[in-house]
Amino acid sequence: MAVELQPKLGLIEYISEVRMWLSNNQLKLNDDKTDFLMLIPPSTRQKHIQLPVLSVGSSLITPSSKSRNLGVVFDQGMTFHDHISKTVSTGFFYLCSIALAKKYLPAEALATLVHAFVSARIDSCSSILYGLPKYEINRLQKLLNQAARLLTHTGKYDQITPILRKLHWLPVHQRIQFKILTLAHKVVYETSPLYLRLPKHQQSRITRSSSAPLLERKRAKKRSAGDRAFSVAAPSLWNALPVAIRSTGDLHAFQRLIKTILFRNAFS
Repeated sequence: MAVELQPKLGLIEYISEVRMWLSNNQLKLNDDKTDFLMLIPPSTRQKHIQLPVLSVGSSLITPSSKSRNLGVVFDQGMTFHDHISKTVSTGFFYLCSIALAKKYLPAEALATLVHAFVSARIDSCSSILYGLPKYEINRLQKLLNQAARLLTHTGKYDQITPILRKLHWLPVHQRIQFKILTLAHKVVYETSPLYLRLPKHQQSRITRSSSAPLLERKRAKKRSAGDRAFSVAAPSLWNALPVAIRSTGDLHAFQRLIKTILFRNAFS
C-alpha cells in the first residue's frame, strides 16, 4: 500500500512570506532554483512512498534526495553520508596538491595550508555529525590522519596516535564534542543566537555548584535520531563537565580546559 506524503500548508505560507519580503527589498525568488527536501524516518522509507510536488510560484518542485545548504549536504535520512564523502574527497584532493609543493614550502606555510584546506573543512559544521555511526566518523579520521602524516613527514605505516599527540590534535570524535561544548557555553552564558537558546536547570536549593549553571536535560522520543539533536546532546555533554570548568565564563579559557579534558580522554 502506497503512503502519500503532503507538505504542510505552513510551508507554502512561509514561501509566500519570503517572496513578499524579497519583493519589498527589490529582490526576486528564483522559483525553478528552489530545492525541496523531505526528511523521512527509516520506518517510512521502507514503504512505497508517493512524494508530493511543491508549488512555488509558476514552478512545480519535486523533492530532492539531497540538498546543499551552507556547505552541508543534507539527505532524507540525515545520515550525512554524502556530506562526509564530499568532505573526504575534497580534502584528499587538496592534500595531494599540497604534497606536490611541500618541498618548496617552509614548515609554517605547510601547516597553514593543511589547516586551511583540510582540518578547517573537517571542523566546519561538525556538530551536526554527533551521534553518527563510528564507520562514518572513521572516514573523516582517515583524512585527518593523512593530513597529520603530511605535516610531520611520516610514513603511512607509522602509528598515528603518537603523531596526533605530538601535534596536539584531537581525533574527529572529540572535535565534534568540542564544537558542541563551545556552542553550549555560548548558550549558558547567553552569547549565542536566540534560536540556539536552551532552558537552564532550576536548582531547588543553593549549593556550591550553583554558580556553575546546568542545562535542562530532555529525553528524545526516538533514540536513534533524537539523541543527535543539539537540545539533547548539548545538555548531556555540558552537565557531565566538572563544576570548575562549567563556572568558567571566559570562552577562550573554557576552550583550553575542555580541550585538555578531551585530549586526555582520547589518548589516556
